[in-house]
Amino acid sequence: MKLNIKDYANKDIIRFLREYASLTQKDLAKELKKNVRTIQRYEAGDIKIDLDVIRSICELCDVSLTIESKAKDTKKES
Repeated sequence: MKLNIKDYANKDIIRFLREYASLTQKDLAKELKKNVRTIQRYEAGDIKIDLDVIRSICELCDVSLTIESKAKDTKKES
């Protein structure tokens, strides 16, 4: 599955990935070694989500994470 994260808020991505993997908030919390309340706060947008946490969630959900640069190609042709 390819998911363009610029089309979603982080909180929506976390919930989408969790539900895609058929995980409850409790399941995800256990896998990430986090408190259930922390997962709830991620999904509510109350706290920022660290990139490492997003990577871990992607691994759990069997989803590839690709980060593309917004910078234009600066290579000069010879």
